[in-house]
Amino acid sequence: MLIPVLAALAALPGVWSLGATANCSAGQAWVFFADGHYAEIMLPAGPINAVGQWRDEGNAIAYSHEHLPFTALAQPRTLKRMTVETRSDDRMDLRGPTGVARIFHRCPEGVLKAPPGQVAH
Repeated sequence: MLIPVLAALAALPGVWSLGATANCSAGQAWVFFADGHYAEIMLPAGPINAVGQWRDEGNAIAYSHEHLPFTALAQPRTLKRMTVETRSDDRMDLRGPTGVARIFHRCPEGVLKAPPGQVAH
């Protein structure tokens, strides 16, 4: 059975800064790709710190997680979950599996820049 509130949820794909206040010019962010993968990055053009897969479950964001050097990406992963406490088009207040609050703010398109020395993505 589909929960009616799911239809009203904001689409997750995009760049989301992480922290109590929105900061899309510098700092930690997650990039949620439409194909179900994500990357943890440092804005505006910093390195990728972790990668994984994600799934929007409405009341939770399920995700796998792998840090550099990404040696186990081909192996099956147990999904962790961040429970949704509040959610709007531009902000998500989540609670991680260890109980830590995680606040995400949607960043505008174009915020992610190519790394130094690289012309474009």
